Amino acid sequence: MVWKHVVGQEHTKKHLEYLISSSQVPHAQLFISPSGFGGLPLAIEFCLGLLETDINPDQQIKLGKSAQHPDLHFVYPVVKRGSEKITTSQDYAREWTAFLDQQPYGNYTDWFDLIDVGNKQGMIGVSEIEKLHHTLYLKTFSGGNKICVLWGLEKMNASASNAFLKLLEEPPQNTYFILLAESIENVLPTVLSRCQEISLGPIEEAALAKEISDTNPSKRQLLIQANGSLRKLYKLMGNEEEKEYETLLLEGLRYAFKAKGNKAVVVDLMKWSGDIAVLGREKQKSFLSFGIQLFRDAFLTNYNTSNLVHYQSGSGFKIEKLAPYVHSSNVIPLINLFEEHYYFIQRNANAKMLFAEMALQLTRLINQPNS
Repeated sequence: MVWKHVVGQEHTKKHLEYLISSSQVPHAQLFISPSGFGGLPLAIEFCLGLLETDINPDQQIKLGKSAQHPDLHFVYPVVKRGSEKITTSQDYAREWTAFLDQQPYGNYTDWFDLIDVGNKQGMIGVSEIEKLHHTLYLKTFSGGNKICVLWGLEKMNASASNAFLKLLEEPPQNTYFILLAESIENVLPTVLSRCQEISLGPIEEAALAKEISDTNPSKRQLLIQANGSLRKLYKLMGNEEEKEYETLLLEGLRYAFKAKGNKAVVVDLMKWSGDIAVLGREKQKSFLSFGIQLFRDAFLTNYNTSNLVHYQSGSGFKIEKLAPYVHSSNVIPLINLFEEHYYFIQRNANAKMLFAEMALQLTRLINQPNS
């Protein structure tokens, strides 16, 4: 097999090659791949091997074009556009090809930014599964296998999950399902029970190192901070997304410090919470995840374990300034605060009320003395 678009993951590649060569490919596999570990390009190239697609290793073809095979079908989370009643993945085929070409290691936030979901929450609905059921029972173009790649299993709603379960239980002949999820926490257990799971670990450091110029003076630090994620490595080198979240969180923390005993600052704090509330839900979740990591790193810095800290500012902020305020008395409540609000955002809570309440709790916790 030719793994043109996959960085690292050598052990998993060998396992997948063995499945094909030994004709032991299960009809349903679930790739559990945290953001940036490469589950999507790995799955697609595995599918192309299963479909016996001829790939010239010397030809420069991007992943989106490589994936244009009549017997390879994609399902992914989408949103309705305008007044249309039903929207399926096929309506976003052009954007999906662009996503695979430009951001094969991207996550849900990157995809939703590309299709501009705004404050909507992308999902896989039951109409998508009904259409898939019809498609997979048609004859193949090549006379061989059919494959469905479903990216975003945890984005499938309950009705769609139940409909998909029936398809897994009675699959069409010569049909394979390759499912991908960043987390299986919200996946229907009966769906999980029908799949063989493959959990991807971090990308090997040696493989990531090849993505960084040897002349980059921060190469070692970038590898540590990337923590096995090619997506994060690219973001660190570009320093775009996390700089935005850092600026926003530091602004809120400054207001929170000043708000104690100064009611006038509460107005600024509410305006800050409103700025977060108008972000799309995927960006809100990414912001909260960034905050969790920042508090952990500030706590580690405070207790002289800087060797474990991954934080690198995009704006020149020194984490040592925040560290004294994140201590044993408030670090767990701070992290819990952001984790709970991440959970609520996932469940479509009212963002304006949610972040206003979070801002007030943040003020109390960040000003809490170390006992």
